[in-house]
Amino acid sequence: MPHVVFVRAMNVGGKNVFRPAQLATTLSHLDIVNIGAAGTFLVRARSTPAKLRKEILAELPFEPTVAVATADAVLDLVRSQPFRNVRFSRDLRGWVAALPGVPRRPPKLPIATPSGRNWSVRFDRVVGPFALGVWRRRPGGFVFPSHVVEKAIGLPATTRWWETLERVAKLIES
Repeated sequence: MPHVVFVRAMNVGGKNVFRPAQLATTLSHLDIVNIGAAGTFLVRARSTPAKLRKEILAELPFEPTVAVATADAVLDLVRSQPFRNVRFSRDLRGWVAALPGVPRRPPKLPIATPSGRNWSVRFDRVVGPFALGVWRRRPGGFVFPSHVVEKAIGLPATTRWWETLERVAKLIES
């Protein structure tokens, strides 16, 4: 069964720098496809999440969180159209955070940060191995969805914009 791998905090602000395309080449025996520069990969070879984590971490000079989801979980999420009633723009985007495990306690949702009318990140739901919500541009600084999810559920979160998940789904189906 194919898997989708989400590596956390890659190439952010000059820290944990690596070349995802080079990693994909090194791990070509996994039939791995690099998706962008953030550390998202489609792995087509048969493997387990534990083996994938081990092989990826062995090739990196640092130890990031690695979340692994089945390709079916990604397809199910995209096909469910969780943002079907949201009109995205430059200032309003959907996000998905891959989780490395199941939350011990489900958070009371939705959570808006900052609270009130001027929220920037809204955490709306957890669907299987994913947390979902909406980000909106607001003056006064950037709030990243991962921070909101991590505070609410106590697990590391690896965030990607919704369009990345749609792109991954198209690759899985091709």
